[in-house]
Amino acid sequence: MKNSLKKAPRPPQPHPRNRTRDAVADQGFQADGQQADAPLQPVPSLARRLASIPYEGLLLLALLLIAGFPAAGLGELTLAGIPHIFFQLYLAITAGAYFVWQWQKSGQTLPMKTWRFRVVNSDGSKLGWGRAFWRFLCALLFFGPACAGVLLLFFPSRMSPVVTMWFFFPMLATLLYSRFDREQQFLHDRLAGTRLEDAPVPR
Repeated sequence: MKNSLKKAPRPPQPHPRNRTRDAVADQGFQADGQQADAPLQPVPSLARRLASIPYEGLLLLALLLIAGFPAAGLGELTLAGIPHIFFQLYLAITAGAYFVWQWQKSGQTLPMKTWRFRVVNSDGSKLGWGRAFWRFLCALLFFGPACAGVLLLFFPSRMSPVVTMWFFFPMLATLLYSRFDREQQFLHDRLAGTRLEDAPVPR
């Protein structure tokens, strides 16, 4: 009689790590370190990726202006010498923290969300902190000189505009590389081991 009143055994509960991977899969990502069972998402068009660059630049400019506002009271102290170097390093760290955090969190910044594409690992999995940081360094190698070139164009007395135009060459190189890549990926994504793909439409 007692045996008949025994409760049926509970079904085995999934391991917490498996629940985490399920949550990742629900967002359209493959679990980190797992091979994709389904084909990778299509690559966004070059036009969409190019359209996001000016938008990204405006947001980054606004972020750096806000981050640099506390230094406004220091006057010309941050314009030369060692304080200037530390100030530039502070702005670079601010920009890096913004991009790395966004890419690691959802694979998207606001412009990428607007144009519905994201960055993932080459196998379609979500970026970790290390990979996101490495992608920032690779992107900085190609887009950093272009950012400096834009600023120098507003101060032609410091450098000839003819010389300044060469600052845009690395950015053009990574953009043109996508025309010859088998998946139309940018050069800095190839170096970083990442890829851009269409983001799933929110349900």
